Amino acid sequence: MAIAAIGATGLLLLALVYLASQFLPPRPVTVTRDILPALLMPMVYWQAGWLSGKINHGFQAKLQQLDRKLLSSWMPILAQPRYRWAMAILELAYISCYVLVPLGLLVLYAKGLERHVPEYWAVALLATYPCYAFTAFFPTTPPRILEKKPAATVPGKIRTFNLWVVRSFSTELNTFPSAHVTATLGSSLVLLHFVPGIGLLFVLVSIGIGLGAVMGRYHYALDVLLAAILTLAVYVLELHLNW
Repeated sequence: MAIAAIGATGLLLLALVYLASQFLPPRPVTVTRDILPALLMPMVYWQAGWLSGKINHGFQAKLQQLDRKLLSSWMPILAQPRYRWAMAILELAYISCYVLVPLGLLVLYAKGLERHVPEYWAVALLATYPCYAFTAFFPTTPPRILEKKPAATVPGKIRTFNLWVVRSFSTELNTFPSAHVTATLGSSLVLLHFVPGIGLLFVLVSIGIGLGAVMGRYHYALDVLLAAILTLAVYVLELHLNW
């Protein structure tokens, strides 16, 4: 019922925007239409989480095994007190994922480039929605839950807030590949194409989000690596086929 209710709400929002275009001036309708995907993305995420069944322990074990190979030798080093500042920066970068995509939309409007909003959402959504679909059928538990004392994480107000956000608003499932990375990197690459200076800053923050996702144990390493590859592939395809 929850999944159906979310789907019905999404369809209702789309219908309202369409109907509004018949009666309201073009500008407010266009702005509303451009913002709407930002509301639909978490709705699809929640649908995927509630659609999923039991944890896929076999797939989860492989993700854990790869993490041990890639991270076990140097993650404890980053837990040393002298690197607390770096971990705090990565936690801060990770939390920025919730505002980076809407902020990128605002940048396009501020630069008078709102005509490129379709390209912006095309890359972000085409890279992100497959992550939700895969998660629905191959659900796994985030490493932060499985690892009671993650090696490189350090306590602090930023991490406490991050953990509160994921406990309160997430489905407590690990998205594979990382939807945080696909959404932020995808939108950042589009900005890099149309607004190079600001886009480069967004790309750097997106890289920080990916590193923070792994180091904070919000995601497995393979989640982030495949998310980056998927996003780059979608961006290149969109660039050559539709722009």
